This record gives sequence, C-alpha cells and structure tokens, in this order.
Amino acid sequence: MTMRRVGANTVITPSATLTQAVVEIYDGRVANYYEFRDELPMTEWLGGTIIVQRDSDGILRALKDGTIISDL
Repeated sequence: MTMRRVGANTVITPSATLTQAVVEIYDGRVANYYEFRDELPMTEWLGGTIIVQRDSDGILRALKDGTIISDL
C-alpha cells in the first residue's frame, strides 16, 4: 500500500474546517486528516486549501484546485 501525506493551510472536510492540517492518502483514498502542531516527516506542503469529499462511490477523496490528489 502506498501513502502520501500532504499539508495545507486549510482542510475542509464533510464535518469540519481544519487549519494547518495534514491529509493522509492511501491507495488514492483519504485515510486520515488532522491538525498538526509540529513538522511531520515525509509531509509534502501544498499550501492553500484541500477539500475532502466523497466521490460518487462514497470514497473519501482529497481535492486541490479541483483536481484529485493521488497517492503518487
């Protein structure tokens, strides 16, 4: 299983808006998201806003500027 950890100033989820937050993506799906206090290893800073929403199959996906963020 591949993993990608990305950070942004704002992460909008179905239930909350997080500031200075990280989204963890496994195999193209959002597995976790959270606000962070310290720098995390292997975190790619994208900045701006990431939107976490369900696709038509009910899978949580992360979008940046309207494009799905993959785990690659």
